[in-house]
Amino acid sequence: MKNDTKTNSLSGTAILYRLPDGTIAGTKNINDKQSFDIIANTNYFLKITATGMQEINQEIAVKDININIDLTWRTKTTDLGSVVVVSRKQMIKQEDDKTIIDAEPLANSSSNAYEVLEKTPGAVVDQDGNVYLNSTNPAVVQINGREVKLSAADLASLLKSLPANSIVKIEILRTPSAKFDAASSGGIVNIVLKKGVKLGTSGSVNAGYFQGRKNTKFAGFNLNRSVNKINTSLSYNYTNRNNFEELESNRIKNNDTLFAQRSYTLYPGANHFINFGIDAELNKKWTIGYDMRFSNNKSRSNAENNVDIISLMNQSTAGQNQSFINNRSRSGFISNDIYAKLKFDSIGSNWETEVSFDFFRNKNAQSYLNEFLLPAKPDLAGNGDISSRKNIITLTSDLVWKLPKKYTVETGGKFNSSNSNNQSFYYVNDGSGNKLDSFQSNRFRYKEEIGSLYLQASKTFAGFTVKPGLRMEYTNIAGTQVFPSDTSLSINRTDFFPYLYLRRDLFKMMGFMLTGNLVYRKSISRPYYEALNPYPKFIDQYFFEIGNPRLKPQFTTTYEFNIQADDFPVVSIGINDMKDIFTGVTYTDNSTNIVYRTFDNLGTNKETYVRVTGGIPPGGKYVFYAGAQYNHSNYAGLYAGRPLAYKRGTWTFFTYHNFKPSPFWNFTLNGFMRLKGLQNFYEIDPVGQLNFSINRSLLKKKMNVVLSINDMFYTNKYTFKIDQPTTTASGQRFNDTRRVGFTVRYNFGIRPKEEKTNEPFTMPTEGGVRN
Repeated sequence: MKNDTKTNSLSGTAILYRLPDGTIAGTKNINDKQSFDIIANTNYFLKITATGMQEINQEIAVKDININIDLTWRTKTTDLGSVVVVSRKQMIKQEDDKTIIDAEPLANSSSNAYEVLEKTPGAVVDQDGNVYLNSTNPAVVQINGREVKLSAADLASLLKSLPANSIVKIEILRTPSAKFDAASSGGIVNIVLKKGVKLGTSGSVNAGYFQGRKNTKFAGFNLNRSVNKINTSLSYNYTNRNNFEELESNRIKNNDTLFAQRSYTLYPGANHFINFGIDAELNKKWTIGYDMRFSNNKSRSNAENNVDIISLMNQSTAGQNQSFINNRSRSGFISNDIYAKLKFDSIGSNWETEVSFDFFRNKNAQSYLNEFLLPAKPDLAGNGDISSRKNIITLTSDLVWKLPKKYTVETGGKFNSSNSNNQSFYYVNDGSGNKLDSFQSNRFRYKEEIGSLYLQASKTFAGFTVKPGLRMEYTNIAGTQVFPSDTSLSINRTDFFPYLYLRRDLFKMMGFMLTGNLVYRKSISRPYYEALNPYPKFIDQYFFEIGNPRLKPQFTTTYEFNIQADDFPVVSIGINDMKDIFTGVTYTDNSTNIVYRTFDNLGTNKETYVRVTGGIPPGGKYVFYAGAQYNHSNYAGLYAGRPLAYKRGTWTFFTYHNFKPSPFWNFTLNGFMRLKGLQNFYEIDPVGQLNFSINRSLLKKKMNVVLSINDMFYTNKYTFKIDQPTTTASGQRFNDTRRVGFTVRYNFGIRPKEEKTNEPFTMPTEGGVRN
């Protein structure tokens, strides 16, 4: 530290903040030289004050663990007044094995959290709500670091009720470490929601309207309040949405009969979502908090399905029938989290514990009518009541310990208990009166307990960062069908999952430091409740879904090598070696001609993938990212009891563009395209989505008006075919994805009186602060 006053006795106070959360990494008295313990690949903010001297404020980007900075004290001559610090956040950045996506630019052109997820670079969301990263296995979706154990359809409904601007970032873990659940062979997508920030009272109101063939309307607000060391947040969002699905399918049976199906389904619904959170900083070490999310959904579906049965021998119509299916559903979801965090020091040692209670309820009333037109037969009518309940309790505890000589040890455990109860009673009327339908009536109980312990350590030496880990998981699953027949299942096992991560700086190219990373990981995919439940779900007169209680777990070994340029992912090459794969399959009952979709263990799949990403980093008016990924699957096993030897390659392209010609205008273009896709052995023709938005800031940037066009060219249509034993079919499926909409958001904030000072500068948060 240099002093231009030539006064050797001058001393001051230095405070080092860790970004982006602003936690204090250290406080020290300083008069000449001083040192702080820092963490590699972390951003910091240094503030130095001394009486009569100008305050020193310095942002520091740490790449390695050793860094020297020379700063000079100068005599205070005048008050600087107000200072504006503006730094543009990097939209995509890499932290070890985690990719972090800034959600703000995506939220500006989205009406809900589901659309933000759809537009996330590198993630592909199918029409059923499954998210795919670097594998044909779906990724696990988490909210604030915790898995929401719902089906893909129920999770999609929950995300559609979340306002888009409630998301602060999305974390993508393609190869999660031993700290995370082993049941994530497809990776993890963690949606991080905003919580109260220390800015006094702040918040926003938002409303939007999107129009396609149908329309969706939403409105809501969020509030954040800080009083002393207590932060609270409250948000509410109401969504009234309508959508449709059109399906055309042609299925060939025995090479001589064609079943041509055309269906149209409407999906109107309304949702209320509430999020409340409170946390208190008891002292410099202890923080406790509570977070609650509540969703209430009321929805309907009205489907009309027409089927022509055509003889391919003489091209004549052998049969005609149609069905009408109506569903009336009410569902509720409530999640409660209680958490505590203890900080041991200023360099990152901490202990976090969380207990959560989740409750999910669903009731559905279904009625259907089957009309047989050719040959003419009496109509068949039926109705049923379906109810399901799911209770989940989760206890998690994680310890991070920073040891001397730069060792870091992480350890902890988790216990999850899930209880489900599903029952349905159907009645059928063929003209002779109502009677119990024993095929569709069902009562199924399911209990799942998973306990885990993990230990991993990391150390940087000689330019290498090494992080080995081991996770142990105990699985106890029991399911019982008590009606119409006694069908029981059980899985009781203990498994170990090793993990190894290596990192090393390679060399500089065009001013960027290239870093190589090597990952080895084992994981498991357990059959979940919906896949095991033997209850048949009626779709139409020729199609139903049913679980398979005989499913076995699937195990995956992953090897990946990737290269980053200044913490930006550039190239990744990997292999997913899967054993006892279970996947969705489509079979045909030859005696009834009815197709049913279920799950089965097929054998092995060796999947090889390559991913390349590039672009222009933030800093100028124009920013873009673009990438491509190639997946090649090689299946070997049995399909419907017949040998399976199947190979398929898939290309996926994604891109994001942002142009900001002035502080008040922002233009965004993003999308994806998938070629030769594969989903449960259905081969998908090219499918994609391109979105465009214009964002205009008004009223001193407190208001944003956004014009959005989603799926501009209406390319998010699924044209499919399948040619496997017992099933040969083709067709297309599409929804109301092309929509034009307006979104209006107004942000407000009142800073506490004690923060309204004449100090020239305060510590910035990530993305910049305006004083």
